[in-house]
Amino acid sequence: MRIPVLPALFGAVLAMNCSGAHAAPLPPACAVGGAGSLSASPTEATARNYVLRFAPGAGTPSLHAASVTVSGAGGSARDMRDILDAASVVLLGALVNHHGAGCTADYFLATLQPILAGLQTGQTYDISWSSPVAQTGAKQIRFGVLHLHLAGGSGAQPIMVSLDLGGAGMTGDTVLASLLPQDARSDFSIPAQALGPLLAATAGRPARSVAVPVTIRTLRARRGDMQLEGSGSAELTGSPDAASASGHMSMRNLPELIETLRAAGQTRPAAALIMANLVGHHADAADTSWDVEWAGGILTVNHIPLPLR
Repeated sequence: MRIPVLPALFGAVLAMNCSGAHAAPLPPACAVGGAGSLSASPTEATARNYVLRFAPGAGTPSLHAASVTVSGAGGSARDMRDILDAASVVLLGALVNHHGAGCTADYFLATLQPILAGLQTGQTYDISWSSPVAQTGAKQIRFGVLHLHLAGGSGAQPIMVSLDLGGAGMTGDTVLASLLPQDARSDFSIPAQALGPLLAATAGRPARSVAVPVTIRTLRARRGDMQLEGSGSAELTGSPDAASASGHMSMRNLPELIETLRAAGQTRPAAALIMANLVGHHADAADTSWDVEWAGGILTVNHIPLPLR
């Protein structure tokens, strides 16, 4: 299902120019952010010793970063500061799988107005987090750097997005720590009008009817000698089970991943990957490739459903 009013709503947003489009401040019911120091201009904002915590209550998921920088044509220094907060809310929500009821779709729509107006005229935007650490309970996930690049077009052209991460690590979950890619990069495109619903579905209260089409040009992830590559298309929603994807994937040193899962006691995923290895295409002893589909919470590899659960 889709929300029929979304195209018209975002058409109105994209029709605004930068001078008339202003970002919205972070709602206290969504999250609370602060920095040791802040510098901001109409084209760039940098927050050092940045801290963001989902509200209300102590002990809620939090994000800490040595610095966060947003650059591009934001419209005003205040807009750039608000965009910095909104981007950090989305990052934290994605990393800890938290959806804040106070992080409303209206907030993301308002905050995105300057960016959407700029992307419509071909502007580019960069958001970088230096040494970000996301924490929820005893679990902590950290990176050396995270960098997001957005490039716009004109008319109905999609937004081109690149995401780079490096130096990843995790404590508090030995299984995920043993599987987390150390470095990864993804290049993909999404329709301009879908950017707001995607952010709201990631960090706000996801609407079941929101479905965001994504074209994945490249996906690369590396951990030690293991390397995953892929391309294809996906439809993202607020629920992983409702999302769908299809494409082509290849992996180097799959047996090493299987042994990692076995050592972590993850016998069912290990058995599924053994089956995937058997039905995969083998270019050589180390490389395995597949045509894959994900729908209804089921992973299908070369037309064979795998029991991941």
